[in-house]
Amino acid sequence: MSDPQSISRFNQGDSRVEVFYGPCKLVPAPLIDWTVESQFDDSGARVSNNNKLTLTGSVVILPSGSYEQMYVKQAALRECFAVDGLDFVILAGGSNKTLPSGTIIASGLRPKVLNVNISADIHVTRFDYTIELEDLVAVSGVSGVTSSLSNQWSFREDPDSCTLQVTHNVSAEGVDGEPDKFDQAMRAVQALLGIDKLPIQIPYFTEPNASGLFGFTHPSNPNGGPIFEVSVQREEVADVANGSYQVTEVFTIVSGVPFYFTSHTESFEEDANGITTITIAGQVQGLGRTLDPSFGLDGGRGFDRAASGFNNHIRPHIPWDASGVYVKYKNNPTVSGLNIFNPTSVSISQNKCRGTIDFSFAYTDDPSLLLPSGIVSRTCSVSFTEAVRLHASHVIPFRRLGNIIQDIKTPTEGSISIQCQVQAKNTGDMIADLNRAIAFLQDELNRLKTIHANPADYTTLRFTNLSPQYSENDLTASASVGFAFTVDLIQVPDVNADIVLRTV
Repeated sequence: MSDPQSISRFNQGDSRVEVFYGPCKLVPAPLIDWTVESQFDDSGARVSNNNKLTLTGSVVILPSGSYEQMYVKQAALRECFAVDGLDFVILAGGSNKTLPSGTIIASGLRPKVLNVNISADIHVTRFDYTIELEDLVAVSGVSGVTSSLSNQWSFREDPDSCTLQVTHNVSAEGVDGEPDKFDQAMRAVQALLGIDKLPIQIPYFTEPNASGLFGFTHPSNPNGGPIFEVSVQREEVADVANGSYQVTEVFTIVSGVPFYFTSHTESFEEDANGITTITIAGQVQGLGRTLDPSFGLDGGRGFDRAASGFNNHIRPHIPWDASGVYVKYKNNPTVSGLNIFNPTSVSISQNKCRGTIDFSFAYTDDPSLLLPSGIVSRTCSVSFTEAVRLHASHVIPFRRLGNIIQDIKTPTEGSISIQCQVQAKNTGDMIADLNRAIAFLQDELNRLKTIHANPADYTTLRFTNLSPQYSENDLTASASVGFAFTVDLIQVPDVNADIVLRTV
């Protein structure tokens, strides 16, 4: 049996109150006819209250528009009420005389939408509508027919990634004696799932909002920043025999980024010889569900966004991040001496299920590894046989003092030998890779020739050999270059003077 109780309508035409159904705000606020019908069991005890709400309002377009404009507004209204079980909330508006703006006046209902009626009219500057909602609330105060309902949110900051981990636990138990007790609990829980059900007042002190502020885009705060979420875990427990159902959702949310977030560490190491190594390592997390059948074996939207963010935004900046760390911590550097174009190691791993990409890049300022892009290794050496004063040695039989040494008054020829080997990086194009090695080998030989075999430094200088060798198997190019030279007698070493080595 029922005991109808009618609550009088109150005018919400101004901005003193604001009415929301889920994310939709009804502007101007409609009139609300709110009727409660109480349900009793055979013993006369109240078991539930059936809330029936009738919203009567108008949507105004000024100046007057075409019917097409009106139809767009009508379609938007129908779309707002196309889903059952969203939060029905009444808040204090900006012109409220007694309550601060945003204060909750009424909440806790998640009604069914019985009908949406748009009155027939010419629909030029406005159209009128009537919407009927219904929600059955147990005596315990729980929306929907359940004997108990728990809806708990917890928030934990992650200082490494500057994100927020949100854990959502929802559980319900159906009413004893009802034949669909488990179904009641399951329907009540499912209506509360999803990050879009996040209560409008929280999070309040946890990041990524500024502490103590509200920064998410939400009907109560349309000026807040956008949020993006990725569900990293979902768990459900169904106790069919006892009519209870429980779901746990874990979300990672972040504010103000396009479609991914990243966390990484930057390390600086220097050995006893002053050789520095900079390592940039981290993870890119794509936002959105990570698995999607439309993506096939390539994961889902979350992983696709992680890969796009890494390849297009994160990876191109890693060398410059490493260079910045080097300049900051290297002792008195004039410029960054890192070989940022050839990392000493690169590690990339992916997890399509989690929608993540892990990476690690290492760079060094080891002079032997300062190589141009596309070159893996370079080994070069230069050797000299210096010109010396020429003497003739004459053997005299039976002479106790040994040979007679005759000063010829001229120097011997000296020689220079340059050897280099270069290996190219394998890009899959053998000819291009080998030609890259040959070009760099040529540059190195000419560089060393300019330094050590400059004709201006000698009386005469000539080639004695030029022997290049190429290997397609290991993409190496090597060459040996020989020179012979003469110098003035005054420039050769004197046995009575100190030995002086040539410098570069």
